Parts: sequence; C-alpha cells; structure tokens
Amino acid sequence: MTMLAFLDRNLWIKGELTEPKLNVLFSPPPTSNVTLTLAVFDSNGIKVTDDYTTTITSGTQSKIIELGDYLNTQQLSKGFTSGTYFILVKLIETNEVIALPLLITLGAYTSPPIPDSQYLQYYTVFDKVTGSYFNLPPTLTYIPSDPRFMVYAYLHKENKGRLIGLTELGTISFDTDYHQLALLTLTLQFTSIKEMMIHILGHSYGLTNNAVMQLLQAINSGDYDTALTLLRPFYMITFIGRVLTVEFDTTNLQIRIKTQTYLGQWDWGRIFTWGAVGCALTTVGLMAGAYVTGGLSLLGLSEVLGACIGGAIAGGLVAVISSASTDKPETIVEHQKKVEEEGEKAKQTNQQYYTSATDLLSSWLQQGKITQDDYNQMTTILNNWKTSMDSAIDDIVNISKKAIEEAYNDGYNKAKDEMKFWIIGAGLGGFILGQATAK
Repeated sequence: MTMLAFLDRNLWIKGELTEPKLNVLFSPPPTSNVTLTLAVFDSNGIKVTDDYTTTITSGTQSKIIELGDYLNTQQLSKGFTSGTYFILVKLIETNEVIALPLLITLGAYTSPPIPDSQYLQYYTVFDKVTGSYFNLPPTLTYIPSDPRFMVYAYLHKENKGRLIGLTELGTISFDTDYHQLALLTLTLQFTSIKEMMIHILGHSYGLTNNAVMQLLQAINSGDYDTALTLLRPFYMITFIGRVLTVEFDTTNLQIRIKTQTYLGQWDWGRIFTWGAVGCALTTVGLMAGAYVTGGLSLLGLSEVLGACIGGAIAGGLVAVISSASTDKPETIVEHQKKVEEEGEKAKQTNQQYYTSATDLLSSWLQQGKITQDDYNQMTTILNNWKTSMDSAIDDIVNISKKAIEEAYNDGYNKAKDEMKFWIIGAGLGGFILGQATAK
C-alpha cells in the first residue's frame, strides 16, 4: 500500500480552525483498518506538537483532515512561534512517512488591494530565518504580518512581470510596474557579526572537515576576517548563474545580492536560493528517520544541524535598482549600462575573493592546519567557481544586450508606425531611433 499526502495550502494562521486541509490518498486501499499519525517539527528537527492520530478504515481511497483546530490547540498549549515547519505524516503499519512544509504565522492582515489584481499570479512569502520561501495562491485572503517574513505579490501581463512588495502592516513598500527585465538587490540584515558568520558558514558548500574546524575556531575567537576570506566563494557557489554580485558588509552586518531577472518569467527559487535548500532536505530526512524510529535519531540533531539552519536573518529587503521595458528605450539603455557596470565590478570582486581564499588555503597548508587533500579539493572547487561565475556573469550581461537589441528594434518600428520622434539621451548623443514626416 502506498500513501500520498499533500496540503491544500502550505500556510496556517493562528486562530484558523479548518485550514489547512490534509489530503491523503491510498493505493491500493487498505484491506483492514490502519492508523495514521502526524506531528509538527521545526526547522531544527525538534518536535513541537503532540501526535495527532486517526483511524483509516478498510477500503478508504482518500481522506481529508482539517488541521486548523489541531494546530490551534497545540499552539496554545505548546507556544511555538511563527516560522517554517514540517508536518510529518506517518502510516503506522507500513512506516511510510511524508514530510510537508508548513508556514505558520501568529499574525496576519487582510490582503491589501493589489493594482491590476486580475493579473495576480501568486504571493511569495520569504522566511528570513531559514531562507525558505512559499508561493501561495492569489485567492489568499490573509497575508502573514510577522516581521520574520517578507511578502511579495507577483503579477504577469503580456509577457511582462510586476513585483509588488508588501509591508507587515499591509501597505505597499515598492512596485516595479510591468517590465521584462529588472536589476534587483536582496539585502539580508543580521543582528550580530557572529550570527552573520554562522549563516555564511552554514550555507557554504565544498568545505572539508579540517577547514570547517579552522573556520569554527576563527569565528569563536572573533577572527571574522579570516573566516570570511575563505567562506565568500564557497557561500556564493549556489548563486552561480543567478546573480551578478554578492557583497559582504561586516560593518553594517549585511549581505547584498544583486541580480538581473526577467520579471516576465519571475521565479523566486531560481533567483534567490542558497544552501538552505540542501540543509532543509537533510533536516527532513533526519526528521523522517526520527519519526519512524520513535525519536532516537533526534539525539544530537540540533548540534549536527545547528550551523546548517543557524545564523538568523534579522531583516530583509528587495530594492529595485533599475528596470527595462520595450516601451521606454531611454530606460533600457540606462538599465544596460548598469548591468554592464555591475558585471565588470562583479568579476573584479570575484578575482579578489579567489586570490584571498587560495592564499589562505596555502598558508593553512604550510602551517599544517589542513592536509594536502583538503587543499587540493578546495582549490579545485575555487578554480571551478571562478571560471563558472565569470562565465555566468558574461551570460547575464549578454542576455541583457540581446533584450536591448530587441527593444531597440521594437522602438524603431513603433516610432515609424506612430510617426513619433524617440530620442535616447546623452548616452547616444541624441541619436534618433525613429522618425517619420507627416505627408
């Protein structure tokens, strides 16, 4: 017998007594009564609720369970807070376990009026602590209001996208309008330098055990510059192909990630995602194993996954640097100039990151802090990172150039058809894109 389970909505708002609904399917149906149980776990794999248990009668093909009342009762008695959780659904007789992500918010406001709401595709809720995100349906009536989350509305019309930021008070913080291309910055704000460094360490890929030990020692002793010197490229690995630059500001406790994206094809997961995805999968696997074995494998789970999930983000903000639209040639040229500037800056910065990291690895090797195998493994990763990152940056700039050429041609043809003068400013010396004389 195979069990399939899914939620009709990956969101629970404190006080709701019906939503979300858990849909469970059985193939083939059980030939005798079986027991279904579920519980909620936090991102560290810690169980935060009592088990919910129900009997599935013989011959049942599908069952819908309203979880709101259970979650509300458990929250009142257990006191878990807003955040990203997992519901683990277990079929006792077969030990089948399915993990379902669930966003929990203790505060919400009525969804504000969205301009052009008929083009609303979905809301995205971003958890600033775990780095995870959820796309929620446009029919959503209430929006999370907890400062832990960032909330955006995405609209799509005529192959152009529009991103609207919503504050926790239910007002609009920014609106990109409709564009094909946009240059955006995601800023992650931390409350302490150590918290920031733990986040970077926990979301870095390719580090050897000996290197991690040296990094932990540096962080614990307050030598954050040394730790950051090695960590920057390994943290940026999962950004390859998605972003232009990643800046680490230890003075203001910020990480600033700049990307160019097609707003007409917006996909939060492809643009802003990092090692938290891999960490979350590891966490789910361990939690599922714990649920099957009765919790024994949870021993030490917090310590094992602490760095993976650790480093809470105190705040986050998406800012629009520039946008480009085929209806505004002057904006397009300005946009392309910014993209090229950011691309060149990024390659220079990456060279600095690469040189500093390889020099540190050489020093550690000479001091016996890491082995030759450690050195070989990590320098290979660094070489691949540098080559791939620079190549991806060139691709991003070239994609923008292609879009500019298309927009240029569109502007030329439209100008002729409508008998208008379209002039790009000083950047092109007042070159006339299209002109026609009325006859």
